[in-house]
Amino acid sequence: MKIEILKADITEIQVDAIVNAANTSLLGGGGVDGAIHRKGGKAILDECIQIRNKQGGCKVGEAVITIAGNLPSKYVIHTVGPVWNGGKGLEEELLLSCYLRVLELAVENDIKTIAFPNISTGIYKFPKELAAEIALNAIFIFEDKEELEKVIFVCYDDENFKIYNDIIESIFEYKVKSGLFGLAVGDALGVPVEFESRSYLKKNPVCEMIGFGTHHQPAGTWSDDSSLAFCLAESLSNGYDLKDIARNFVKWYSTELWTPHGQVFDIGIATRHAIQNIAKGYEPHLCGGFYEEDNGNGSLMRILPLVFYLQEEKDIEVIYKKVKEVSSITHAHFRSVFACFIYVVYCLEILNNIDKIEAYKNMQKIVSDFLSDKEFNAAEIQLFDRILKNNIAEYPENEIHSSGYVLHSLEASLWCFLNWNTYEATVLKAVNLGGDTDTTAAITGGLAGMYYGIDNIPQKWINALARKNDIDDLCERLSLKLKKMK
Repeated sequence: MKIEILKADITEIQVDAIVNAANTSLLGGGGVDGAIHRKGGKAILDECIQIRNKQGGCKVGEAVITIAGNLPSKYVIHTVGPVWNGGKGLEEELLLSCYLRVLELAVENDIKTIAFPNISTGIYKFPKELAAEIALNAIFIFEDKEELEKVIFVCYDDENFKIYNDIIESIFEYKVKSGLFGLAVGDALGVPVEFESRSYLKKNPVCEMIGFGTHHQPAGTWSDDSSLAFCLAESLSNGYDLKDIARNFVKWYSTELWTPHGQVFDIGIATRHAIQNIAKGYEPHLCGGFYEEDNGNGSLMRILPLVFYLQEEKDIEVIYKKVKEVSSITHAHFRSVFACFIYVVYCLEILNNIDKIEAYKNMQKIVSDFLSDKEFNAAEIQLFDRILKNNIAEYPENEIHSSGYVLHSLEASLWCFLNWNTYEATVLKAVNLGGDTDTTAAITGGLAGMYYGIDNIPQKWINALARKNDIDDLCERLSLKLKKMK
């Protein structure tokens, strides 16, 4: 489901249904109500009268549906918003009910695209900022939102238009922070037990943020997974420049940029070789390994910031091209690129506030459609059948592997995310699968962070993170840059 904010005349919007801010009589009135009746013509009023004769009008917080007459939409859904009385008369609950009831009618009538006005913010004097928060919240909490394709909020004045856009932007910044902190926390949880076996962790499970262990680092230390993701985010906060991204990786390797404590303590073989090639002056997209043995998880672990850069991109070919370029800096084999592509497409669906199960199905269809006219190596594509043709969540744990191989990392991360229902439970499961614990949990944590939100990441884990304030600042800078690009 897509959300759009427009400053326009709602009677001219071409959607399946527009929403009318009606009164209890359903006989028309001023403002949006009057404009819809005037342009829609007598057919709308005739159906409203039939509804009145049947049920006596429409109560505050309720909604009814009619044809749209001469309007470009198919239907008009009429809802009666509350008059503001200082918050003393359940106005907030009634306004929320308006939106939810409209959405229910939309789903019942197979409506896929719908446009809302700013209900109750005109002569009913409902505070505009509060009304916008309620309207957007209704969309997010509506259980069947995946049945809708697009929701448009049509603002009649500059003030409402700015309010809605400001809220949307703050939500986007929240998603960026949730994703990057989610990644770093998962990474830090896994660092102390990297390479431990699953059997060992079944007996000694990680339940909290601990220190030392494998790499002898203090609690809250993140690895190259987060470092390189932050390097990518740092570059994207200045725009998309492949050479700049590659230079940031070199700076990290020389301990100039985004180390947790001023030293590099963990780096994959393929990534090291690629960074050495970058330092020699090779073109970035030619630096990553092209061989089958180069398919470690080193590009998948750091790809998340690109999701935020691609949030508005509608062309799947462009998405694939960008993913391929960024992955290929360190991992250029098709398998690594395609794993990153699947992850990015799924994250983009999650970023659109879609239920994780529905988002998974959407990802499968989007990727399948993308492949329909491609001549990629069929044997390579078949390696992803467990994810793309089946439901990876349904495989038993003993068939889920958690090594540093990119396909294992992708499968394990999706499996954890789809099978557990809180951020904490999801990332702890990823860690306790054993093996490449930090990377599996980082990839999983980025998804889970975006989905459940930073408020649902245990605060004690966030507080323990190395350079927490710097990560927060990076999130703000990345969000600000991407807002300006919209």
